[in-house]
Amino acid sequence: MISREQQIFEWIKQNPMITQNELAELAGITRSGVAAHITNLVKKGYLQGKGYIVAPESYVVVVGGITLDLFGIPNDEVINKKSNSGVIYSDVGGLGRNIAVNLTRLDIPNYFVSVYGHDSAGESFKEDALENNLDITYAKQISNMPTSRYLYINQTSAKRIFGVDDSRIHDEITPEFLKERINVLNNAKMIVVDPNLPEKTITWIYKTFDQPLLADSINKVQRLKHGISALDTLVLNADESETIADVKIIDRQSAKLCADKLLEMGISKVFIYDAQVGFLYQTEDNSFYYPITLEKVSNSNGVGAAAIAALIYSRRMNLTDEQTSIVAKTAAQMTMTTYLNVSEHMNPQLFESNDDNKQK
Repeated sequence: MISREQQIFEWIKQNPMITQNELAELAGITRSGVAAHITNLVKKGYLQGKGYIVAPESYVVVVGGITLDLFGIPNDEVINKKSNSGVIYSDVGGLGRNIAVNLTRLDIPNYFVSVYGHDSAGESFKEDALENNLDITYAKQISNMPTSRYLYINQTSAKRIFGVDDSRIHDEITPEFLKERINVLNNAKMIVVDPNLPEKTITWIYKTFDQPLLADSINKVQRLKHGISALDTLVLNADESETIADVKIIDRQSAKLCADKLLEMGISKVFIYDAQVGFLYQTEDNSFYYPITLEKVSNSNGVGAAAIAALIYSRRMNLTDEQTSIVAKTAAQMTMTTYLNVSEHMNPQLFESNDDNKQK
């Protein structure tokens, strides 16, 4: 296989729904040139002609972002305007991607709808998708914009000091972009909404779909606020509580107050997490609180993604509110022990025998 054919073959493997025009744009050649390469790939046995994709009977759609994360963890408390010794990490992430990977590791079929650039970070994402068995059939690689990148620094306590977010490409996930994928969205059992999406897209999702909608909070959580009663479930980082509920979470009591307000807004289920405060899961009928039991919290990035995947798992398994609270807390706390965006230990067996004591 020649190098150009190999490149086109890899793009088709990543997205079997890709058009010849899209391939031509990515490769910088004519559509007829792409057609000739595809014909050669069929003749050589690499492709079997135009195929059809059969969706699993029950699946989740995650609509969200892909990001290349670059982050630093100092060895000691940060000294402003000085060079701080520590460790610098790089990992493929993005809230949507992290949720989709967690779902895949929990054996939950899902489609990840997103956009990424034709650059080194985009190629890293495609490799990452293959390694993690992500189905990105309905994602799109865009040639004229860079893949999203996120640079941040944490304190040793895992509290975020600051971050720089270059996620311009996510503005391409418009209602029109999603209308091209309407069938896969309409047939999903649940849809996960990432606040990285443009606010107009979130509003369109709120108004368009009747399935349970779930969302995780990040610093763009204000984009979820208009029409938030459409959400079935919200996973909330305590740092974002004032933005969404006008409650500053500092302890168990304020977390409960925040959850009460969110339920009053029309949300049915709320999971709140914080590296110091702990975890609170609340529904219309029940509330469960768990303190942090870790000696050290390594990182808070990826915790919400793990929690929301665990909540979807619990729903598919028809677990009780109490069981659901334990599953979500277990997934969230486990993710706090790693610098990776998704814990290597995330799997269904993690939840099969968990006896942690709860506090009602």
